[in-house]
Amino acid sequence: MLGMLIPVATALVLSMTCQSPSTDRDLAEQLARSGRTVEALAIFERIVAENPSDIEVRQWIARLQLRMGRNEEAEAGFRAVLVEHPSDVDARIGLGAALTRRDAWREALTVLLDTERDAGNNAELFAALARAYRRAGDDRRALEYYGRAMALAPGDPDLVEGYEATLRAYGSSIAVEGIGEGGVSDARSASLTASVRVLPRLDIEGSARVQNRNGSSDTLIGGGGIWRINRSTNLAVRGAGGVNNTSLPNGDLMAEVRHYRGPVEIGGNVRHLSFFDVDVTAASPILAWDTGERWRLAARYTYSWSSFHTTGESSGDHSVLLRETFRAWRRVDTTVTYAYGIESFEDLTADRIGNLGANTIAATLQLRLPSLTTVATTWEHQWRSNDTRLDRLTVSIVQEFR
Repeated sequence: MLGMLIPVATALVLSMTCQSPSTDRDLAEQLARSGRTVEALAIFERIVAENPSDIEVRQWIARLQLRMGRNEEAEAGFRAVLVEHPSDVDARIGLGAALTRRDAWREALTVLLDTERDAGNNAELFAALARAYRRAGDDRRALEYYGRAMALAPGDPDLVEGYEATLRAYGSSIAVEGIGEGGVSDARSASLTASVRVLPRLDIEGSARVQNRNGSSDTLIGGGGIWRINRSTNLAVRGAGGVNNTSLPNGDLMAEVRHYRGPVEIGGNVRHLSFFDVDVTAASPILAWDTGERWRLAARYTYSWSSFHTTGESSGDHSVLLRETFRAWRRVDTTVTYAYGIESFEDLTADRIGNLGANTIAATLQLRLPSLTTVATTWEHQWRSNDTRLDRLTVSIVQEFR
């Protein structure tokens, strides 16, 4: 009996040993697809240590390194595969994606466009080309390739998110905003803004705003444009005006430049506002850090100069704003803001010019819908230097169009 059990046990052990690599591979792929990157990478690295010639596992390792932001290691991994298998489509796509990540988009496009001749209808290739064109500043072609990728993989959330983000930057839009205030002043305001892409690098805007404050009614109508100077720099110019406004400005001119380099956004603006009895000129440097993942931190300093017509007096003031955004889920952002001084020149009204020493906190909840509609609600509470309080609720709806 014992003599029969020993061969059976030996065969069972040998069978389990032979199946283990396959089982490990299946488990690692399941972990990788479910987002458990670190665990999957550890298993794949163990497999390739035992079998360095396993090309498929080596590519999995490079893909996961790319997912973790280890771009140089991922690039080296894909290049090593291509040394042995120069025509491997998956490795060429992976190399293009790694090059895009480190902003070598020219080389990435060369690799990916060459691969397009051999890959046929490949969703991963089209997605990689879309991201490379987006990094190059060519949003029109990025949208084209995102569309081709989504036709092949309509359920891929990364593709949908990339497509929608590109469309928000490139497409036309209509925005409606309503504001209600209570406390030291009672006001209701509504605005409509339309944006149309007329050239690949030029976006034209038109806007109208009406406001009722403490029994008075004001109107402000304007327009402007945003010109993409190059792939990483935008210049915006806007102007608006009204007649006999008591709260809103009668004239509002602004010029702003923003430059993007990796996760850093720097820029500044100059703005001039003309009210009934005072002119305000303000200059603001702007700095933001956005890795493209969950967090974005923005800061703005403003120096403003107010000139009063009746008294002939003038004064300078300092303001600062800090804003942090957390992307809780794919379609939901939450933002908290603290500001000292003029909390928002976009909403500056005549009654605030004499109360620049204010502290403001704000919280925003923003939801991006699959219909390319963005809905945001903001609550603000302000303490002014004269011991008065102001609460404001803002609701905005933006609809994007291709």
